Amino acid sequence: MKLEDACESFLSRCEALNLAGGSIGWYQHILKDWRAALAARGIATLSEVTAPLLRDHLTSLRRRGQASETVFRTYGGLRCAFRFWKREGALDSNPMELVERPRRERALIRPLSAEQASRLIEMPDKRGVYGLRDRAMMMLMLDSGLRISELLSLEASRVDWLNCTVTVMGKGRKERSVPFSAKTGQALLEYAQARSKAKVRDGQFFLGKTGKKICRSKARKLILRYGKAAGIEGVRMSPHTLRHTFAVLYIRNGGDSFSLQEILGHSTLEMTRRYVNLASRDVAEQHKKFSPMECLLGKPPLAGKPAPAALMSA
Repeated sequence: MKLEDACESFLSRCEALNLAGGSIGWYQHILKDWRAALAARGIATLSEVTAPLLRDHLTSLRRRGQASETVFRTYGGLRCAFRFWKREGALDSNPMELVERPRRERALIRPLSAEQASRLIEMPDKRGVYGLRDRAMMMLMLDSGLRISELLSLEASRVDWLNCTVTVMGKGRKERSVPFSAKTGQALLEYAQARSKAKVRDGQFFLGKTGKKICRSKARKLILRYGKAAGIEGVRMSPHTLRHTFAVLYIRNGGDSFSLQEILGHSTLEMTRRYVNLASRDVAEQHKKFSPMECLLGKPPLAGKPAPAALMSA
């Protein structure tokens, strides 16, 4: 079977299962990248793919600077596809069974500080519809912790102005209602009023200049650009960083882990606990208070007490 046909059959299966649009988009992305890598080696059929070739592809992703999480998820996506192809009879044996699972690193979550977040949302030009849009997008992410896929697929009809909530479709096609504050509601309303006078060709709330839904890459570039304009350094500027920032600031401001889990749409408390642990201890501040060297060297010597002779002769 040709690689192109194999990938199409797998994506068709994903659509038949009614997977979320973000999941299908991810599968499309990793399969397209994988096929391009194989085409560069002159491989066009599924039966030509071997375990060493699959390992080489994962290694090349890491060498290209992809995060360990991306490599880990790519492995999972390819493993799922190969299991499908084997089950459908497109393969006699599954080479992915010989490929070891890559190690998954747990990177330290680095959210924005409250001051950095404030600077960020002041960067867009509020005199035009797209500046109002960008400000409303970032405020909603910082105020409700939406994933970028949830934000961009948000339908205009799913904004509840009376109760200050948005209804989004999350992972696993689980719908949930997410609250936002009055200040964020004001920013959303200002954009909605400007949006009504612009070109509208899709039902999504946040639209591009063509009047259609904004793509992920465009949203990422916007946030990166505003981060640079705000002079934010030491933090990776991405949509997910805004989600991290919401979670940490929510806990620091007195929110509880159970309501946070519901707002973020986490199926378990595991990820929520990471935010709670991070928010409840500021390592740098704690170190300043309890640093052994600060305690030892910061105190003046007792009056009239000479230094130990062993030290004086050293």
